[in-house]
Amino acid sequence: MKTRSILTLTLGLWVGMASADEVPSPTVVETPSVPARLLSEAKREAEAAAAPQQTLRVSPGVNEIIPVAQGHLNRIITPFDSPKVRTVSVATTQIEGNVVYVAPADENPVTLYVTPGDNEELALSLTLAPRRIPPREIRLTLDAEQYRKLGSLQSGQERPSAASGRLSQDYVAELKQTFRALALMRTPRGYSLRAPLAGEVLRCTQPGLVTTIGQTLEGRDLLVMVGTAKNSGLVPLELDERSCAFESQETVAVAAWPKVWLEPGEMSELYIAVRRTPDAETTARPSLLKASRP
Repeated sequence: MKTRSILTLTLGLWVGMASADEVPSPTVVETPSVPARLLSEAKREAEAAAAPQQTLRVSPGVNEIIPVAQGHLNRIITPFDSPKVRTVSVATTQIEGNVVYVAPADENPVTLYVTPGDNEELALSLTLAPRRIPPREIRLTLDAEQYRKLGSLQSGQERPSAASGRLSQDYVAELKQTFRALALMRTPRGYSLRAPLAGEVLRCTQPGLVTTIGQTLEGRDLLVMVGTAKNSGLVPLELDERSCAFESQETVAVAAWPKVWLEPGEMSELYIAVRRTPDAETTARPSLLKASRP
């Protein structure tokens, strides 16, 4: 009974404060409808930004907007063997093999042009949109026609030169394996052992060092000359392998085994790899027609 009186009093006060004519009519606000296409696009962008990995097909001349992590290292795997990046944006970029690492410094978009080396015929245009998300890995792919074009471009590029120091990691690893096999008194795979020719000599400009050639190994594009290096002086000598490299021979690598610090009269084996000339990479083949003539 007490509760009912309180409710009646409260309603009476409300009615006494405003008459029916003074009560404002409710305002009707119309909410515009959002097209389903925009909702689906926003959903795809949100899912792409949240995914740590993404495969994206790109086309030259078409700019792609890619959400990336701000203040973190993002990994972009390109279809190029040796990509090159051009940008004027404030971001840290680093290239390792076919991968481009990008770390945006702030929220400003980062625009990149990625090309296969110095070739400008095929360039990918990317706009990276930094966001507060975890680091991302984006793999870029091309369609079949662009892959064929890329293959012809990359096959025509110059092979890395040892003299210019632009050696790939695989190439250096292969040289190390070759020299390791020689140190273990084995013939490296892909090489044939023969006696040195008259023009094949070991030369070192270091004073007190006497070199003698004893073997030559022929590979597909390299010759490895094996000999000895002897300290002919009266004091200990540290063998400087750089003194045995000559640009005229296009020396690829030099190594001494088992040590480079030689006492007077002491010797080490010396391995010098030089690049073969294009004519020397092939051998003569006798004609079968001449052999069949009477």
